Amino acid sequence: MDFAGWSAAKRVVAIGAAGGAIGGMMLAMVEMLYGWLSDAHTFWDAPMAIWAWVGGIEHFGSPGNHVGPIVLGLGGHMVNSMMIGVGFAVLMAVLRPRGDIAPIMAGVVYGLGVWVVMRYVILPLNSGEDDLFTTSLVSPQWVWWLGHAVLGMAAGVFYTVARRAGLVGQDAR
Repeated sequence: MDFAGWSAAKRVVAIGAAGGAIGGMMLAMVEMLYGWLSDAHTFWDAPMAIWAWVGGIEHFGSPGNHVGPIVLGLGGHMVNSMMIGVGFAVLMAVLRPRGDIAPIMAGVVYGLGVWVVMRYVILPLNSGEDDLFTTSLVSPQWVWWLGHAVLGMAAGVFYTVARRAGLVGQDAR
């Protein structure tokens, strides 16, 4: 099926999911590179912590002993990122920003807003495991803020590129 023949709603969902996936990979790259460069953390701490928040703190530790939680954490992160991307694309379809910079800047603000909701609303729902993200157990707060700003920026760039390529038409913007 031709992408151009899709309804505006389907295109917004597809663009949002793709942009969210790219943004999620960028956020993961920030977190994982921090872990790799840090003497106190590992490359796999962030994805392992995501699953540990869901399944319990016993799923966090030496990466060699926690391959399953790492894979599940990466999968959960990507699904969440795609949903966040769809939310961003819907917001852009409603706001219809003009120019190329507005969606990118809106994406940064959106990504930071996502972190505020995660940090102060979602993560505290699972007390104990929320310490993985609210302390420096995985990475300092500045890394989480930077990662979420990068997530939003990437989603905004993807939306702008998709719009310039004609994948987001007048009826979907």
